[in-house]
Amino acid sequence: MRRARAFDWPEVLDRLGRLYGRGDWRVPYLRDHAEDPFQVLIGTILSQRTRDEATDAASARLFARFPDPGSLARAPPKEIEPLIRATGFYRTKAKRLPEVARAVLDRFDGEVPNDLEALLTLPGVGPKTANCVIVFGYGEPGMPVDTHVHRIANRLGLVRTTSPEETEAALRRTVPKEFWIPLNPVLVQHGQNLCRPIRPKCAECPIAEFCATGVALSSGRAPPRDEDAPPRTTHRARVHRPAMALRRRRGRTGRVA
Repeated sequence: MRRARAFDWPEVLDRLGRLYGRGDWRVPYLRDHAEDPFQVLIGTILSQRTRDEATDAASARLFARFPDPGSLARAPPKEIEPLIRATGFYRTKAKRLPEVARAVLDRFDGEVPNDLEALLTLPGVGPKTANCVIVFGYGEPGMPVDTHVHRIANRLGLVRTTSPEETEAALRRTVPKEFWIPLNPVLVQHGQNLCRPIRPKCAECPIAEFCATGVALSSGRAPPRDEDAPPRTTHRARVHRPAMALRRRRGRTGRVA
């Protein structure tokens, strides 16, 4: 039996890195320029159900007033709310953020842990947030999986999963650790630009030849996921909708009402 060809991560990351101007993924930029882990933690919580632009603006306002665990732990939610109003569920987040800061102070002496299991014990912290802290806060290998990474991993044919959590577990098993750090930044950017949820721009994609969905669609075959199949407009749908509407308008005499 022939063994399946290994996915060419170096070439895929090279092409996406060039497309989005991210530089050489082999250079440990995130390791050498890691951000403040606490601000990564809080910023990622703010990003939930929120567009990147709104998250960035809200984070800047919040950290200008409360830049560290000590100050945020003492902040009344009513003072936090106007700073983060542009984010989704801002009232809930305004209550949660001081709780997170107090947990960091009380249980970790004010230092955000770089251990996945420890991070997951913090209030409101799930797998994506914990992995973001590890990658962007500490520059260490982690596997942050959001909707973009989940969607693209399935389109590429790397996994067959139904949730980001399943995708994270599958990618951890199959992706060599040397590719973990650059994987999230390039796939998220790709998902925001070309490999979009609806009407992905496969014709413009520089990695289409590595993509199970791109290869299938270019050859006229069905993609791995039903939801990625191109929409079809049937003759029946075009003909019968007006007829049904006409019948609904007819009265008992058969005349149009």
